[in-house]
Amino acid sequence: MYKIVILAAALVLLIPLTASSFTATLDIRIHTGSSSQLAAITFFPPSITGYVGDTLQIGNSDSVVHHLVSGTPEKGPDGKFDSGTIAPGQYFTYTIKDADVGVLHYYDLNYTWMTGKVFVQESKTGYKVISNVGQDAGDGKTVYRVEYSSVKDIISSSVNTKDKSVNFVLVGNSTTSSDLVLRLPKGLIGGPLIGVWVDNQQTRNFTSTEEASVYVVTIPITPLTEKVGIVGTTVVPEFGPAAAIILAISIIAIVTVTRLRPIQRLGRPHH
Repeated sequence: MYKIVILAAALVLLIPLTASSFTATLDIRIHTGSSSQLAAITFFPPSITGYVGDTLQIGNSDSVVHHLVSGTPEKGPDGKFDSGTIAPGQYFTYTIKDADVGVLHYYDLNYTWMTGKVFVQESKTGYKVISNVGQDAGDGKTVYRVEYSSVKDIISSSVNTKDKSVNFVLVGNSTTSSDLVLRLPKGLIGGPLIGVWVDNQQTRNFTSTEEASVYVVTIPITPLTEKVGIVGTTVVPEFGPAAAIILAISIIAIVTVTRLRPIQRLGRPHH
């Protein structure tokens, strides 16, 4: 009796974990000063890639109210979404739908120079998806969706930057051996791939092929397989895009100040 209760409780706890693992939040910010037509940055990032079922989340980091709609300034709103007013510090969320596959354009009704877009993709036929892979590494904002095919389900992922591995935990009932096929984005793990571990044991029984943006890794698994890890030459970068931009700006500022100092000394009057 106690075992049944414990098993039921474990399954209940796994439900939100599984659901949250298969969708991603696409975080976009309205940049400070976007209401000025001279603003260098309005939406950050200005474009992003997502999948059907993902949540588009746009936060207002500006000091004025914004009003976003889907569509383009040239053609007007297309009716897919209307954020209403978004006050400073507030967010607007929208769940991406099948009708959005392709390019989802959006802009600000009041400041029409503010435009953004989402490249919306469908998952490959026959593949499942686990999202937010890589959120436990680097700045936590550079995340990826991994498509996979398996009789089992992947319920969690982790990245180990020390040994440059991406690891997955599998659950599910199976009576026969089968294959786990992983489509690993090259931004998540860099090749050539060094090795594969199944339940903490290295195996040479796998195949790896390379496509334009992913490595396709096929790994035989058994009904008892619970963990799979892939080691590459690199994994998700320590610094995400935002941090990289800040770092670049800092370097430019340092170089500029360093160059100005000698000029300032030469310009001092002699007494």
